[in-house]
Amino acid sequence: MNPGAINSLLRWVASYGLPGAPAAPVLQPLDRDAWQPLLRAAQWERAVPLLAQVVVDGALPTTDDQLVEVLDAELRSMSAVLGLEANLVEVAEQLADANVPFRVLKGPAMAHLDYGDPALRDFGDIDLLIAADAFDRAVNLLGTAGYHRRFPEPRDGFDRRFTKSVSVVGPAGQDLDLHRTLASGGFGQRIIVSMLWSAQPDCFTVGGRTLNALGAEERLLHACYHMVLGNKPPRLVPQRDIAQMLLTRKLAIDRALALAAAWRGEAVVANAVATTWGNLELAEDVPLSVWATNFKPRRSEARELARAMSPHYSYAAQAYDSVRALRSLGDKFAYVSAMAFPRRTYLQGRHAGFTSRFRYAFSEVVNTRISTKEHR
Repeated sequence: MNPGAINSLLRWVASYGLPGAPAAPVLQPLDRDAWQPLLRAAQWERAVPLLAQVVVDGALPTTDDQLVEVLDAELRSMSAVLGLEANLVEVAEQLADANVPFRVLKGPAMAHLDYGDPALRDFGDIDLLIAADAFDRAVNLLGTAGYHRRFPEPRDGFDRRFTKSVSVVGPAGQDLDLHRTLASGGFGQRIIVSMLWSAQPDCFTVGGRTLNALGAEERLLHACYHMVLGNKPPRLVPQRDIAQMLLTRKLAIDRALALAAAWRGEAVVANAVATTWGNLELAEDVPLSVWATNFKPRRSEARELARAMSPHYSYAAQAYDSVRALRSLGDKFAYVSAMAFPRRTYLQGRHAGFTSRFRYAFSEVVNTRISTKEHR
C-alpha cells in the first residue's frame, strides 16, 4: 500500500463515526507493510484512539497481533493524557488561588465538551488562555512553581500586548502554553481578545475540579485557526474537531460568523471548514460547510492567508504581518521597537547582534513573499 493510500485510510479513520462519513475502504486485515505505516501515522497525528475505536468496532479488520499493537498504543496515549490532566488540575489550582483568570483551550476542553467519549481525543500538552492584564502575573507565578520559559520576552510588556503565547516547561519536563490570543501573525493580531472573555464559559470537570473553557462558538473558531495556521501541513485531529462540533452539536453559526467578521478572519474559517469537508470526504453538509464552499476572500486576504499557510512562514514574516495588522501607530511602534532592539538575552543563541538580526529578518520576509507569489 503506497503512502497516498495510507493517508487516505487515515483520513477515513479521522472521520469515523461522524454523520456523512465515507464507508469503510478495507474489508480484510492489512499486511504488515501497510499496517505499521498506518499505526505510525496515527501516532504522529494523535489519532490512535480513533484508530483503536475503528478496530474495536470491527470496521477495520485486523490480525490478533495488530489488535494488541493498537490497544497498547492507545493505552500509552491515554496514560500520557491522564498525566497531562493531572498537571492541568495542579496548574488550575495555582492560578485560581492567585485570582488569575484563565480558560482551558484545545485538547482537554474539546475532549470533555465536544466528544461523546473524552478518550477519543488525544492531546500532547496543555494550553491555557490567560487574561492579558494578568499575563505577567501568571508567568511569574508559574516561575515560582518551577516552570521556566523556553524563550525570553523581547522587552518588558511585550507578552501582555502582542504575543500569541508563551511556552513554559515544568520541573518534570511537562509542556504548558500560556496564550494571550489564538494565533500568530496578522490574523492573530486582529482577534479582538476581549471577545474571548465576553461569552459565558463552557465548564467541564477533571479530577473533581470544575474548569472553564471558551464558549462553543469561540472553541470552533479556535479549532479553525489552529487547523489552518498551526501545523503545516494541517493535522487531522483539528479537522476532526471542526467536523465533530459542526455535525454533532447545535452551534450559533450566525454568532460564530459575526466573531470571524469582527476579527477579519472569515478566510481562515472558510478554508478550515472547506478543507475539512474535502479531506474527510463528508457527505452531509451543514450551513457552515455550504457557506465555506461559496466564500470568496478578498485578494489581500487570500495573499496573506497563502503567506501564513506557507511552510516557509518564518517568525520574521509573522512579525511583518503582525505590524501591518496592528490598529494604532503606538502599537506598531512598540512592536517594531521590541523586535528591532530586544534585550540582549533575547538575542543569545539566535543572532550575533542587531545587524545580523536585521539582515536575517529582511531576507526571511523577502523569501516568504516570493514563495507566496510562486505558490499562488
